Amino acid sequence: MIQIGRYKLGFAPLSMIAVFIALSACAVTAAFHQACPEYPMPLSGRILINESLALLATLVYGIFVHFAIAIINRIKG
Repeated sequence: MIQIGRYKLGFAPLSMIAVFIALSACAVTAAFHQACPEYPMPLSGRILINESLALLATLVYGIFVHFAIAIINRIKG
């Protein structure tokens, strides 16, 4: 557990933060690669869609990690 100021963060929140930062960087990079002048959708729209998908993927990851940690703690005793 890591303490930042008065907040104590365990493995699950820290891994979710790392996953979201990595997915956000990938989302912005993908938006720049997907942008083409022939397509009328603006770059900001593509970035918003990709960031929304990154946030959704992080949420699903967080749910699975929290359940996995809860199951492991229950098995341990």
